[in-house]
Amino acid sequence: MNKEISDNLKETELILQDINNTDSLEFSKWTKDKTILRYHSKLPTFPIYNNFIYWCNLGINIGSEQNKLRPVIVLKSYSTSPICTILPLTSKRLNDNYWYHIDLNKIDSTVLVEQLRVISKVRFVKPYRKKGTMVTISINDWYKINEQLKKMYILRPLENKH
Repeated sequence: MNKEISDNLKETELILQDINNTDSLEFSKWTKDKTILRYHSKLPTFPIYNNFIYWCNLGINIGSEQNKLRPVIVLKSYSTSPICTILPLTSKRLNDNYWYHIDLNKIDSTVLVEQLRVISKVRFVKPYRKKGTMVTISINDWYKINEQLKKMYILRPLENKH
């Protein structure tokens, strides 16, 4: 097994050297960081509450998936589960008027509803705080986000295409 791991790492290194840019360096760092998260991290000791905002390490992802250390809103978390459902936030408000982007009232961020995902709780770094207090979304933002979630993720009947 050690030889197989070594071979995989060598092959990955060759691929990343061919790319030769800062993205390949970031990807290699994330591979190491993700290994540490997976095998040497523990679940956070702070509570993870629905509708609250946290700093989360989403890593280096593919294409336009949200990545890096960024704020996220917890949609659904159970204290007995090692995973939860989140929505990534931008680090600055976008004001782009896309229907699936919600500019938040309480912080300078935009919710990226199209980026809904399930993550391990070991990715959480710390609660997002403003003046020492954990930040949650406003009731107005809660309604807007739920409306967009319904639009985007509800299953619809199949159309008859015969």
